[in-house]
Amino acid sequence: MEMTHFILMLCETPGVGPKTIAAILHRNAALRRSPEEFLDLTPDQMHRQYDIRYEIAQDLGSNWTTRYPAATEMAKYLRRNGITLINYLEAMYPQKLIQRLVDPPPALFAYGNMAIFSLPLFAFANSNDASEGALASSDAAAAVAMDCGWLPVTGHNRYAYQRTALVARRTGGRVLYILDRGLFSAFGENLDQDLFPAARIWSPSYDPSKDLTLTQFSLHSHEIGDNNRKRDNLIFALADVIMVGQTRPRGRMEAVCRAALARGQKVLLVGPESPEDSRLQDAGAERVRDDADLAEKLNALKSAS
Repeated sequence: MEMTHFILMLCETPGVGPKTIAAILHRNAALRRSPEEFLDLTPDQMHRQYDIRYEIAQDLGSNWTTRYPAATEMAKYLRRNGITLINYLEAMYPQKLIQRLVDPPPALFAYGNMAIFSLPLFAFANSNDASEGALASSDAAAAVAMDCGWLPVTGHNRYAYQRTALVARRTGGRVLYILDRGLFSAFGENLDQDLFPAARIWSPSYDPSKDLTLTQFSLHSHEIGDNNRKRDNLIFALADVIMVGQTRPRGRMEAVCRAALARGQKVLLVGPESPEDSRLQDAGAERVRDDADLAEKLNALKSAS
């Protein structure tokens, strides 16, 4: 049984989430146990050895043969459409997620050019109520970063995230999108259409040979619960530098910047100066004086990586 088919089947099993998938992959790798050998275990063995709830173990053991054909067909569909399922035991899995996250997603759906993983990436931290001045400063900083050879990693359905993608679209640059839902929920029926309406003004179709879209959520998953938090965690873990336009004190964006600083990532303040800057500067963030200063810092970071 191919690993892709196995993981797709697990993703579609009720009650099986990322933690369960991670436990199964880790334990199987440690024991050199194949998917078939795992599925041959009794529910009691699955429950005891993998800490899987007994009723879910029963479901896995008794119903996998009925789910497997659908997983096989889905795997064929993914291949035809250039979508890759990456598990975190594979070399192609982004190592920054393993290094920077306590619980990296065990599987990622990637649609597009995965060479982007090896390029210098930047992200923007802007709160939902960020001022137009902060967003305009962020747009200008994004243009400088792209001129220096950096690519944006961003989301598709927050206005502040869209602004970063639009800077890239206007200049013909590439984008790494991180989703808070499944690929099919984000793209709908048309994988050739760009992810949000404003982007289609500059780029009427999504180009998987240029851009990359990544999600940890199963293909049909909708945006629910704390999916946006999980999306943000991936965005800022993948970024080699984080630029701040405006963050709300003690808000979500400030928290992700503090977490990044604690991991040793670079955080640069590019928005209008504010008395609140000291909150992040005290944690290690640096104030950027002007475009030339930003370009110098970014070029130095790229050379050091």
